Amino acid sequence: MTHNTTRPRIVVGVSHSPAATAALRWALGEARLRGAAIQPVHAWQWSGQHRASYAPMGSWRSHDEEFEVAREQTREIVAQVAPSVEPVVAHGPPAQVLLNHCEDAEMLVLGIRRPEPGMPVAATPVLAACIMGARCPVVVVSPRAMAAPAFRSYDVTLSGATTG
Repeated sequence: MTHNTTRPRIVVGVSHSPAATAALRWALGEARLRGAAIQPVHAWQWSGQHRASYAPMGSWRSHDEEFEVAREQTREIVAQVAPSVEPVVAHGPPAQVLLNHCEDAEMLVLGIRRPEPGMPVAATPVLAACIMGARCPVVVVSPRAMAAPAFRSYDVTLSGATTG
């Protein structure tokens, strides 16, 4: 997936979790520092493709209905952090969708769930696939992470004393 833009782009994996929200917050701070655009991406798969043919039809949603629900939920989540940013909701396995969207990005930012107390942090299959397959740096953000600080730029002139 190629984007024709001169502005750097940071792709953020957005699920409906606190870890993804933390990743989005961190990525927004980083985008400000870099002058980059943010592209939140949510991977979605229709549940109907995984249902048994004998399952009751009353509980099924059509492909389009499920997509609209996923898109609205993702918009609401992103709007809480970045109201002017429109997320991408794409059909497919999460790792594949994220890798396609970050192909020409500056960076891919993903959240990692907080482990149970006493348990080590472990990469999920999606996280591992993105780390191994991305052509750009991958940043992993914990839900405890705070947004990147908004550093002010300073005009600094360095001078050296002449030695005689």
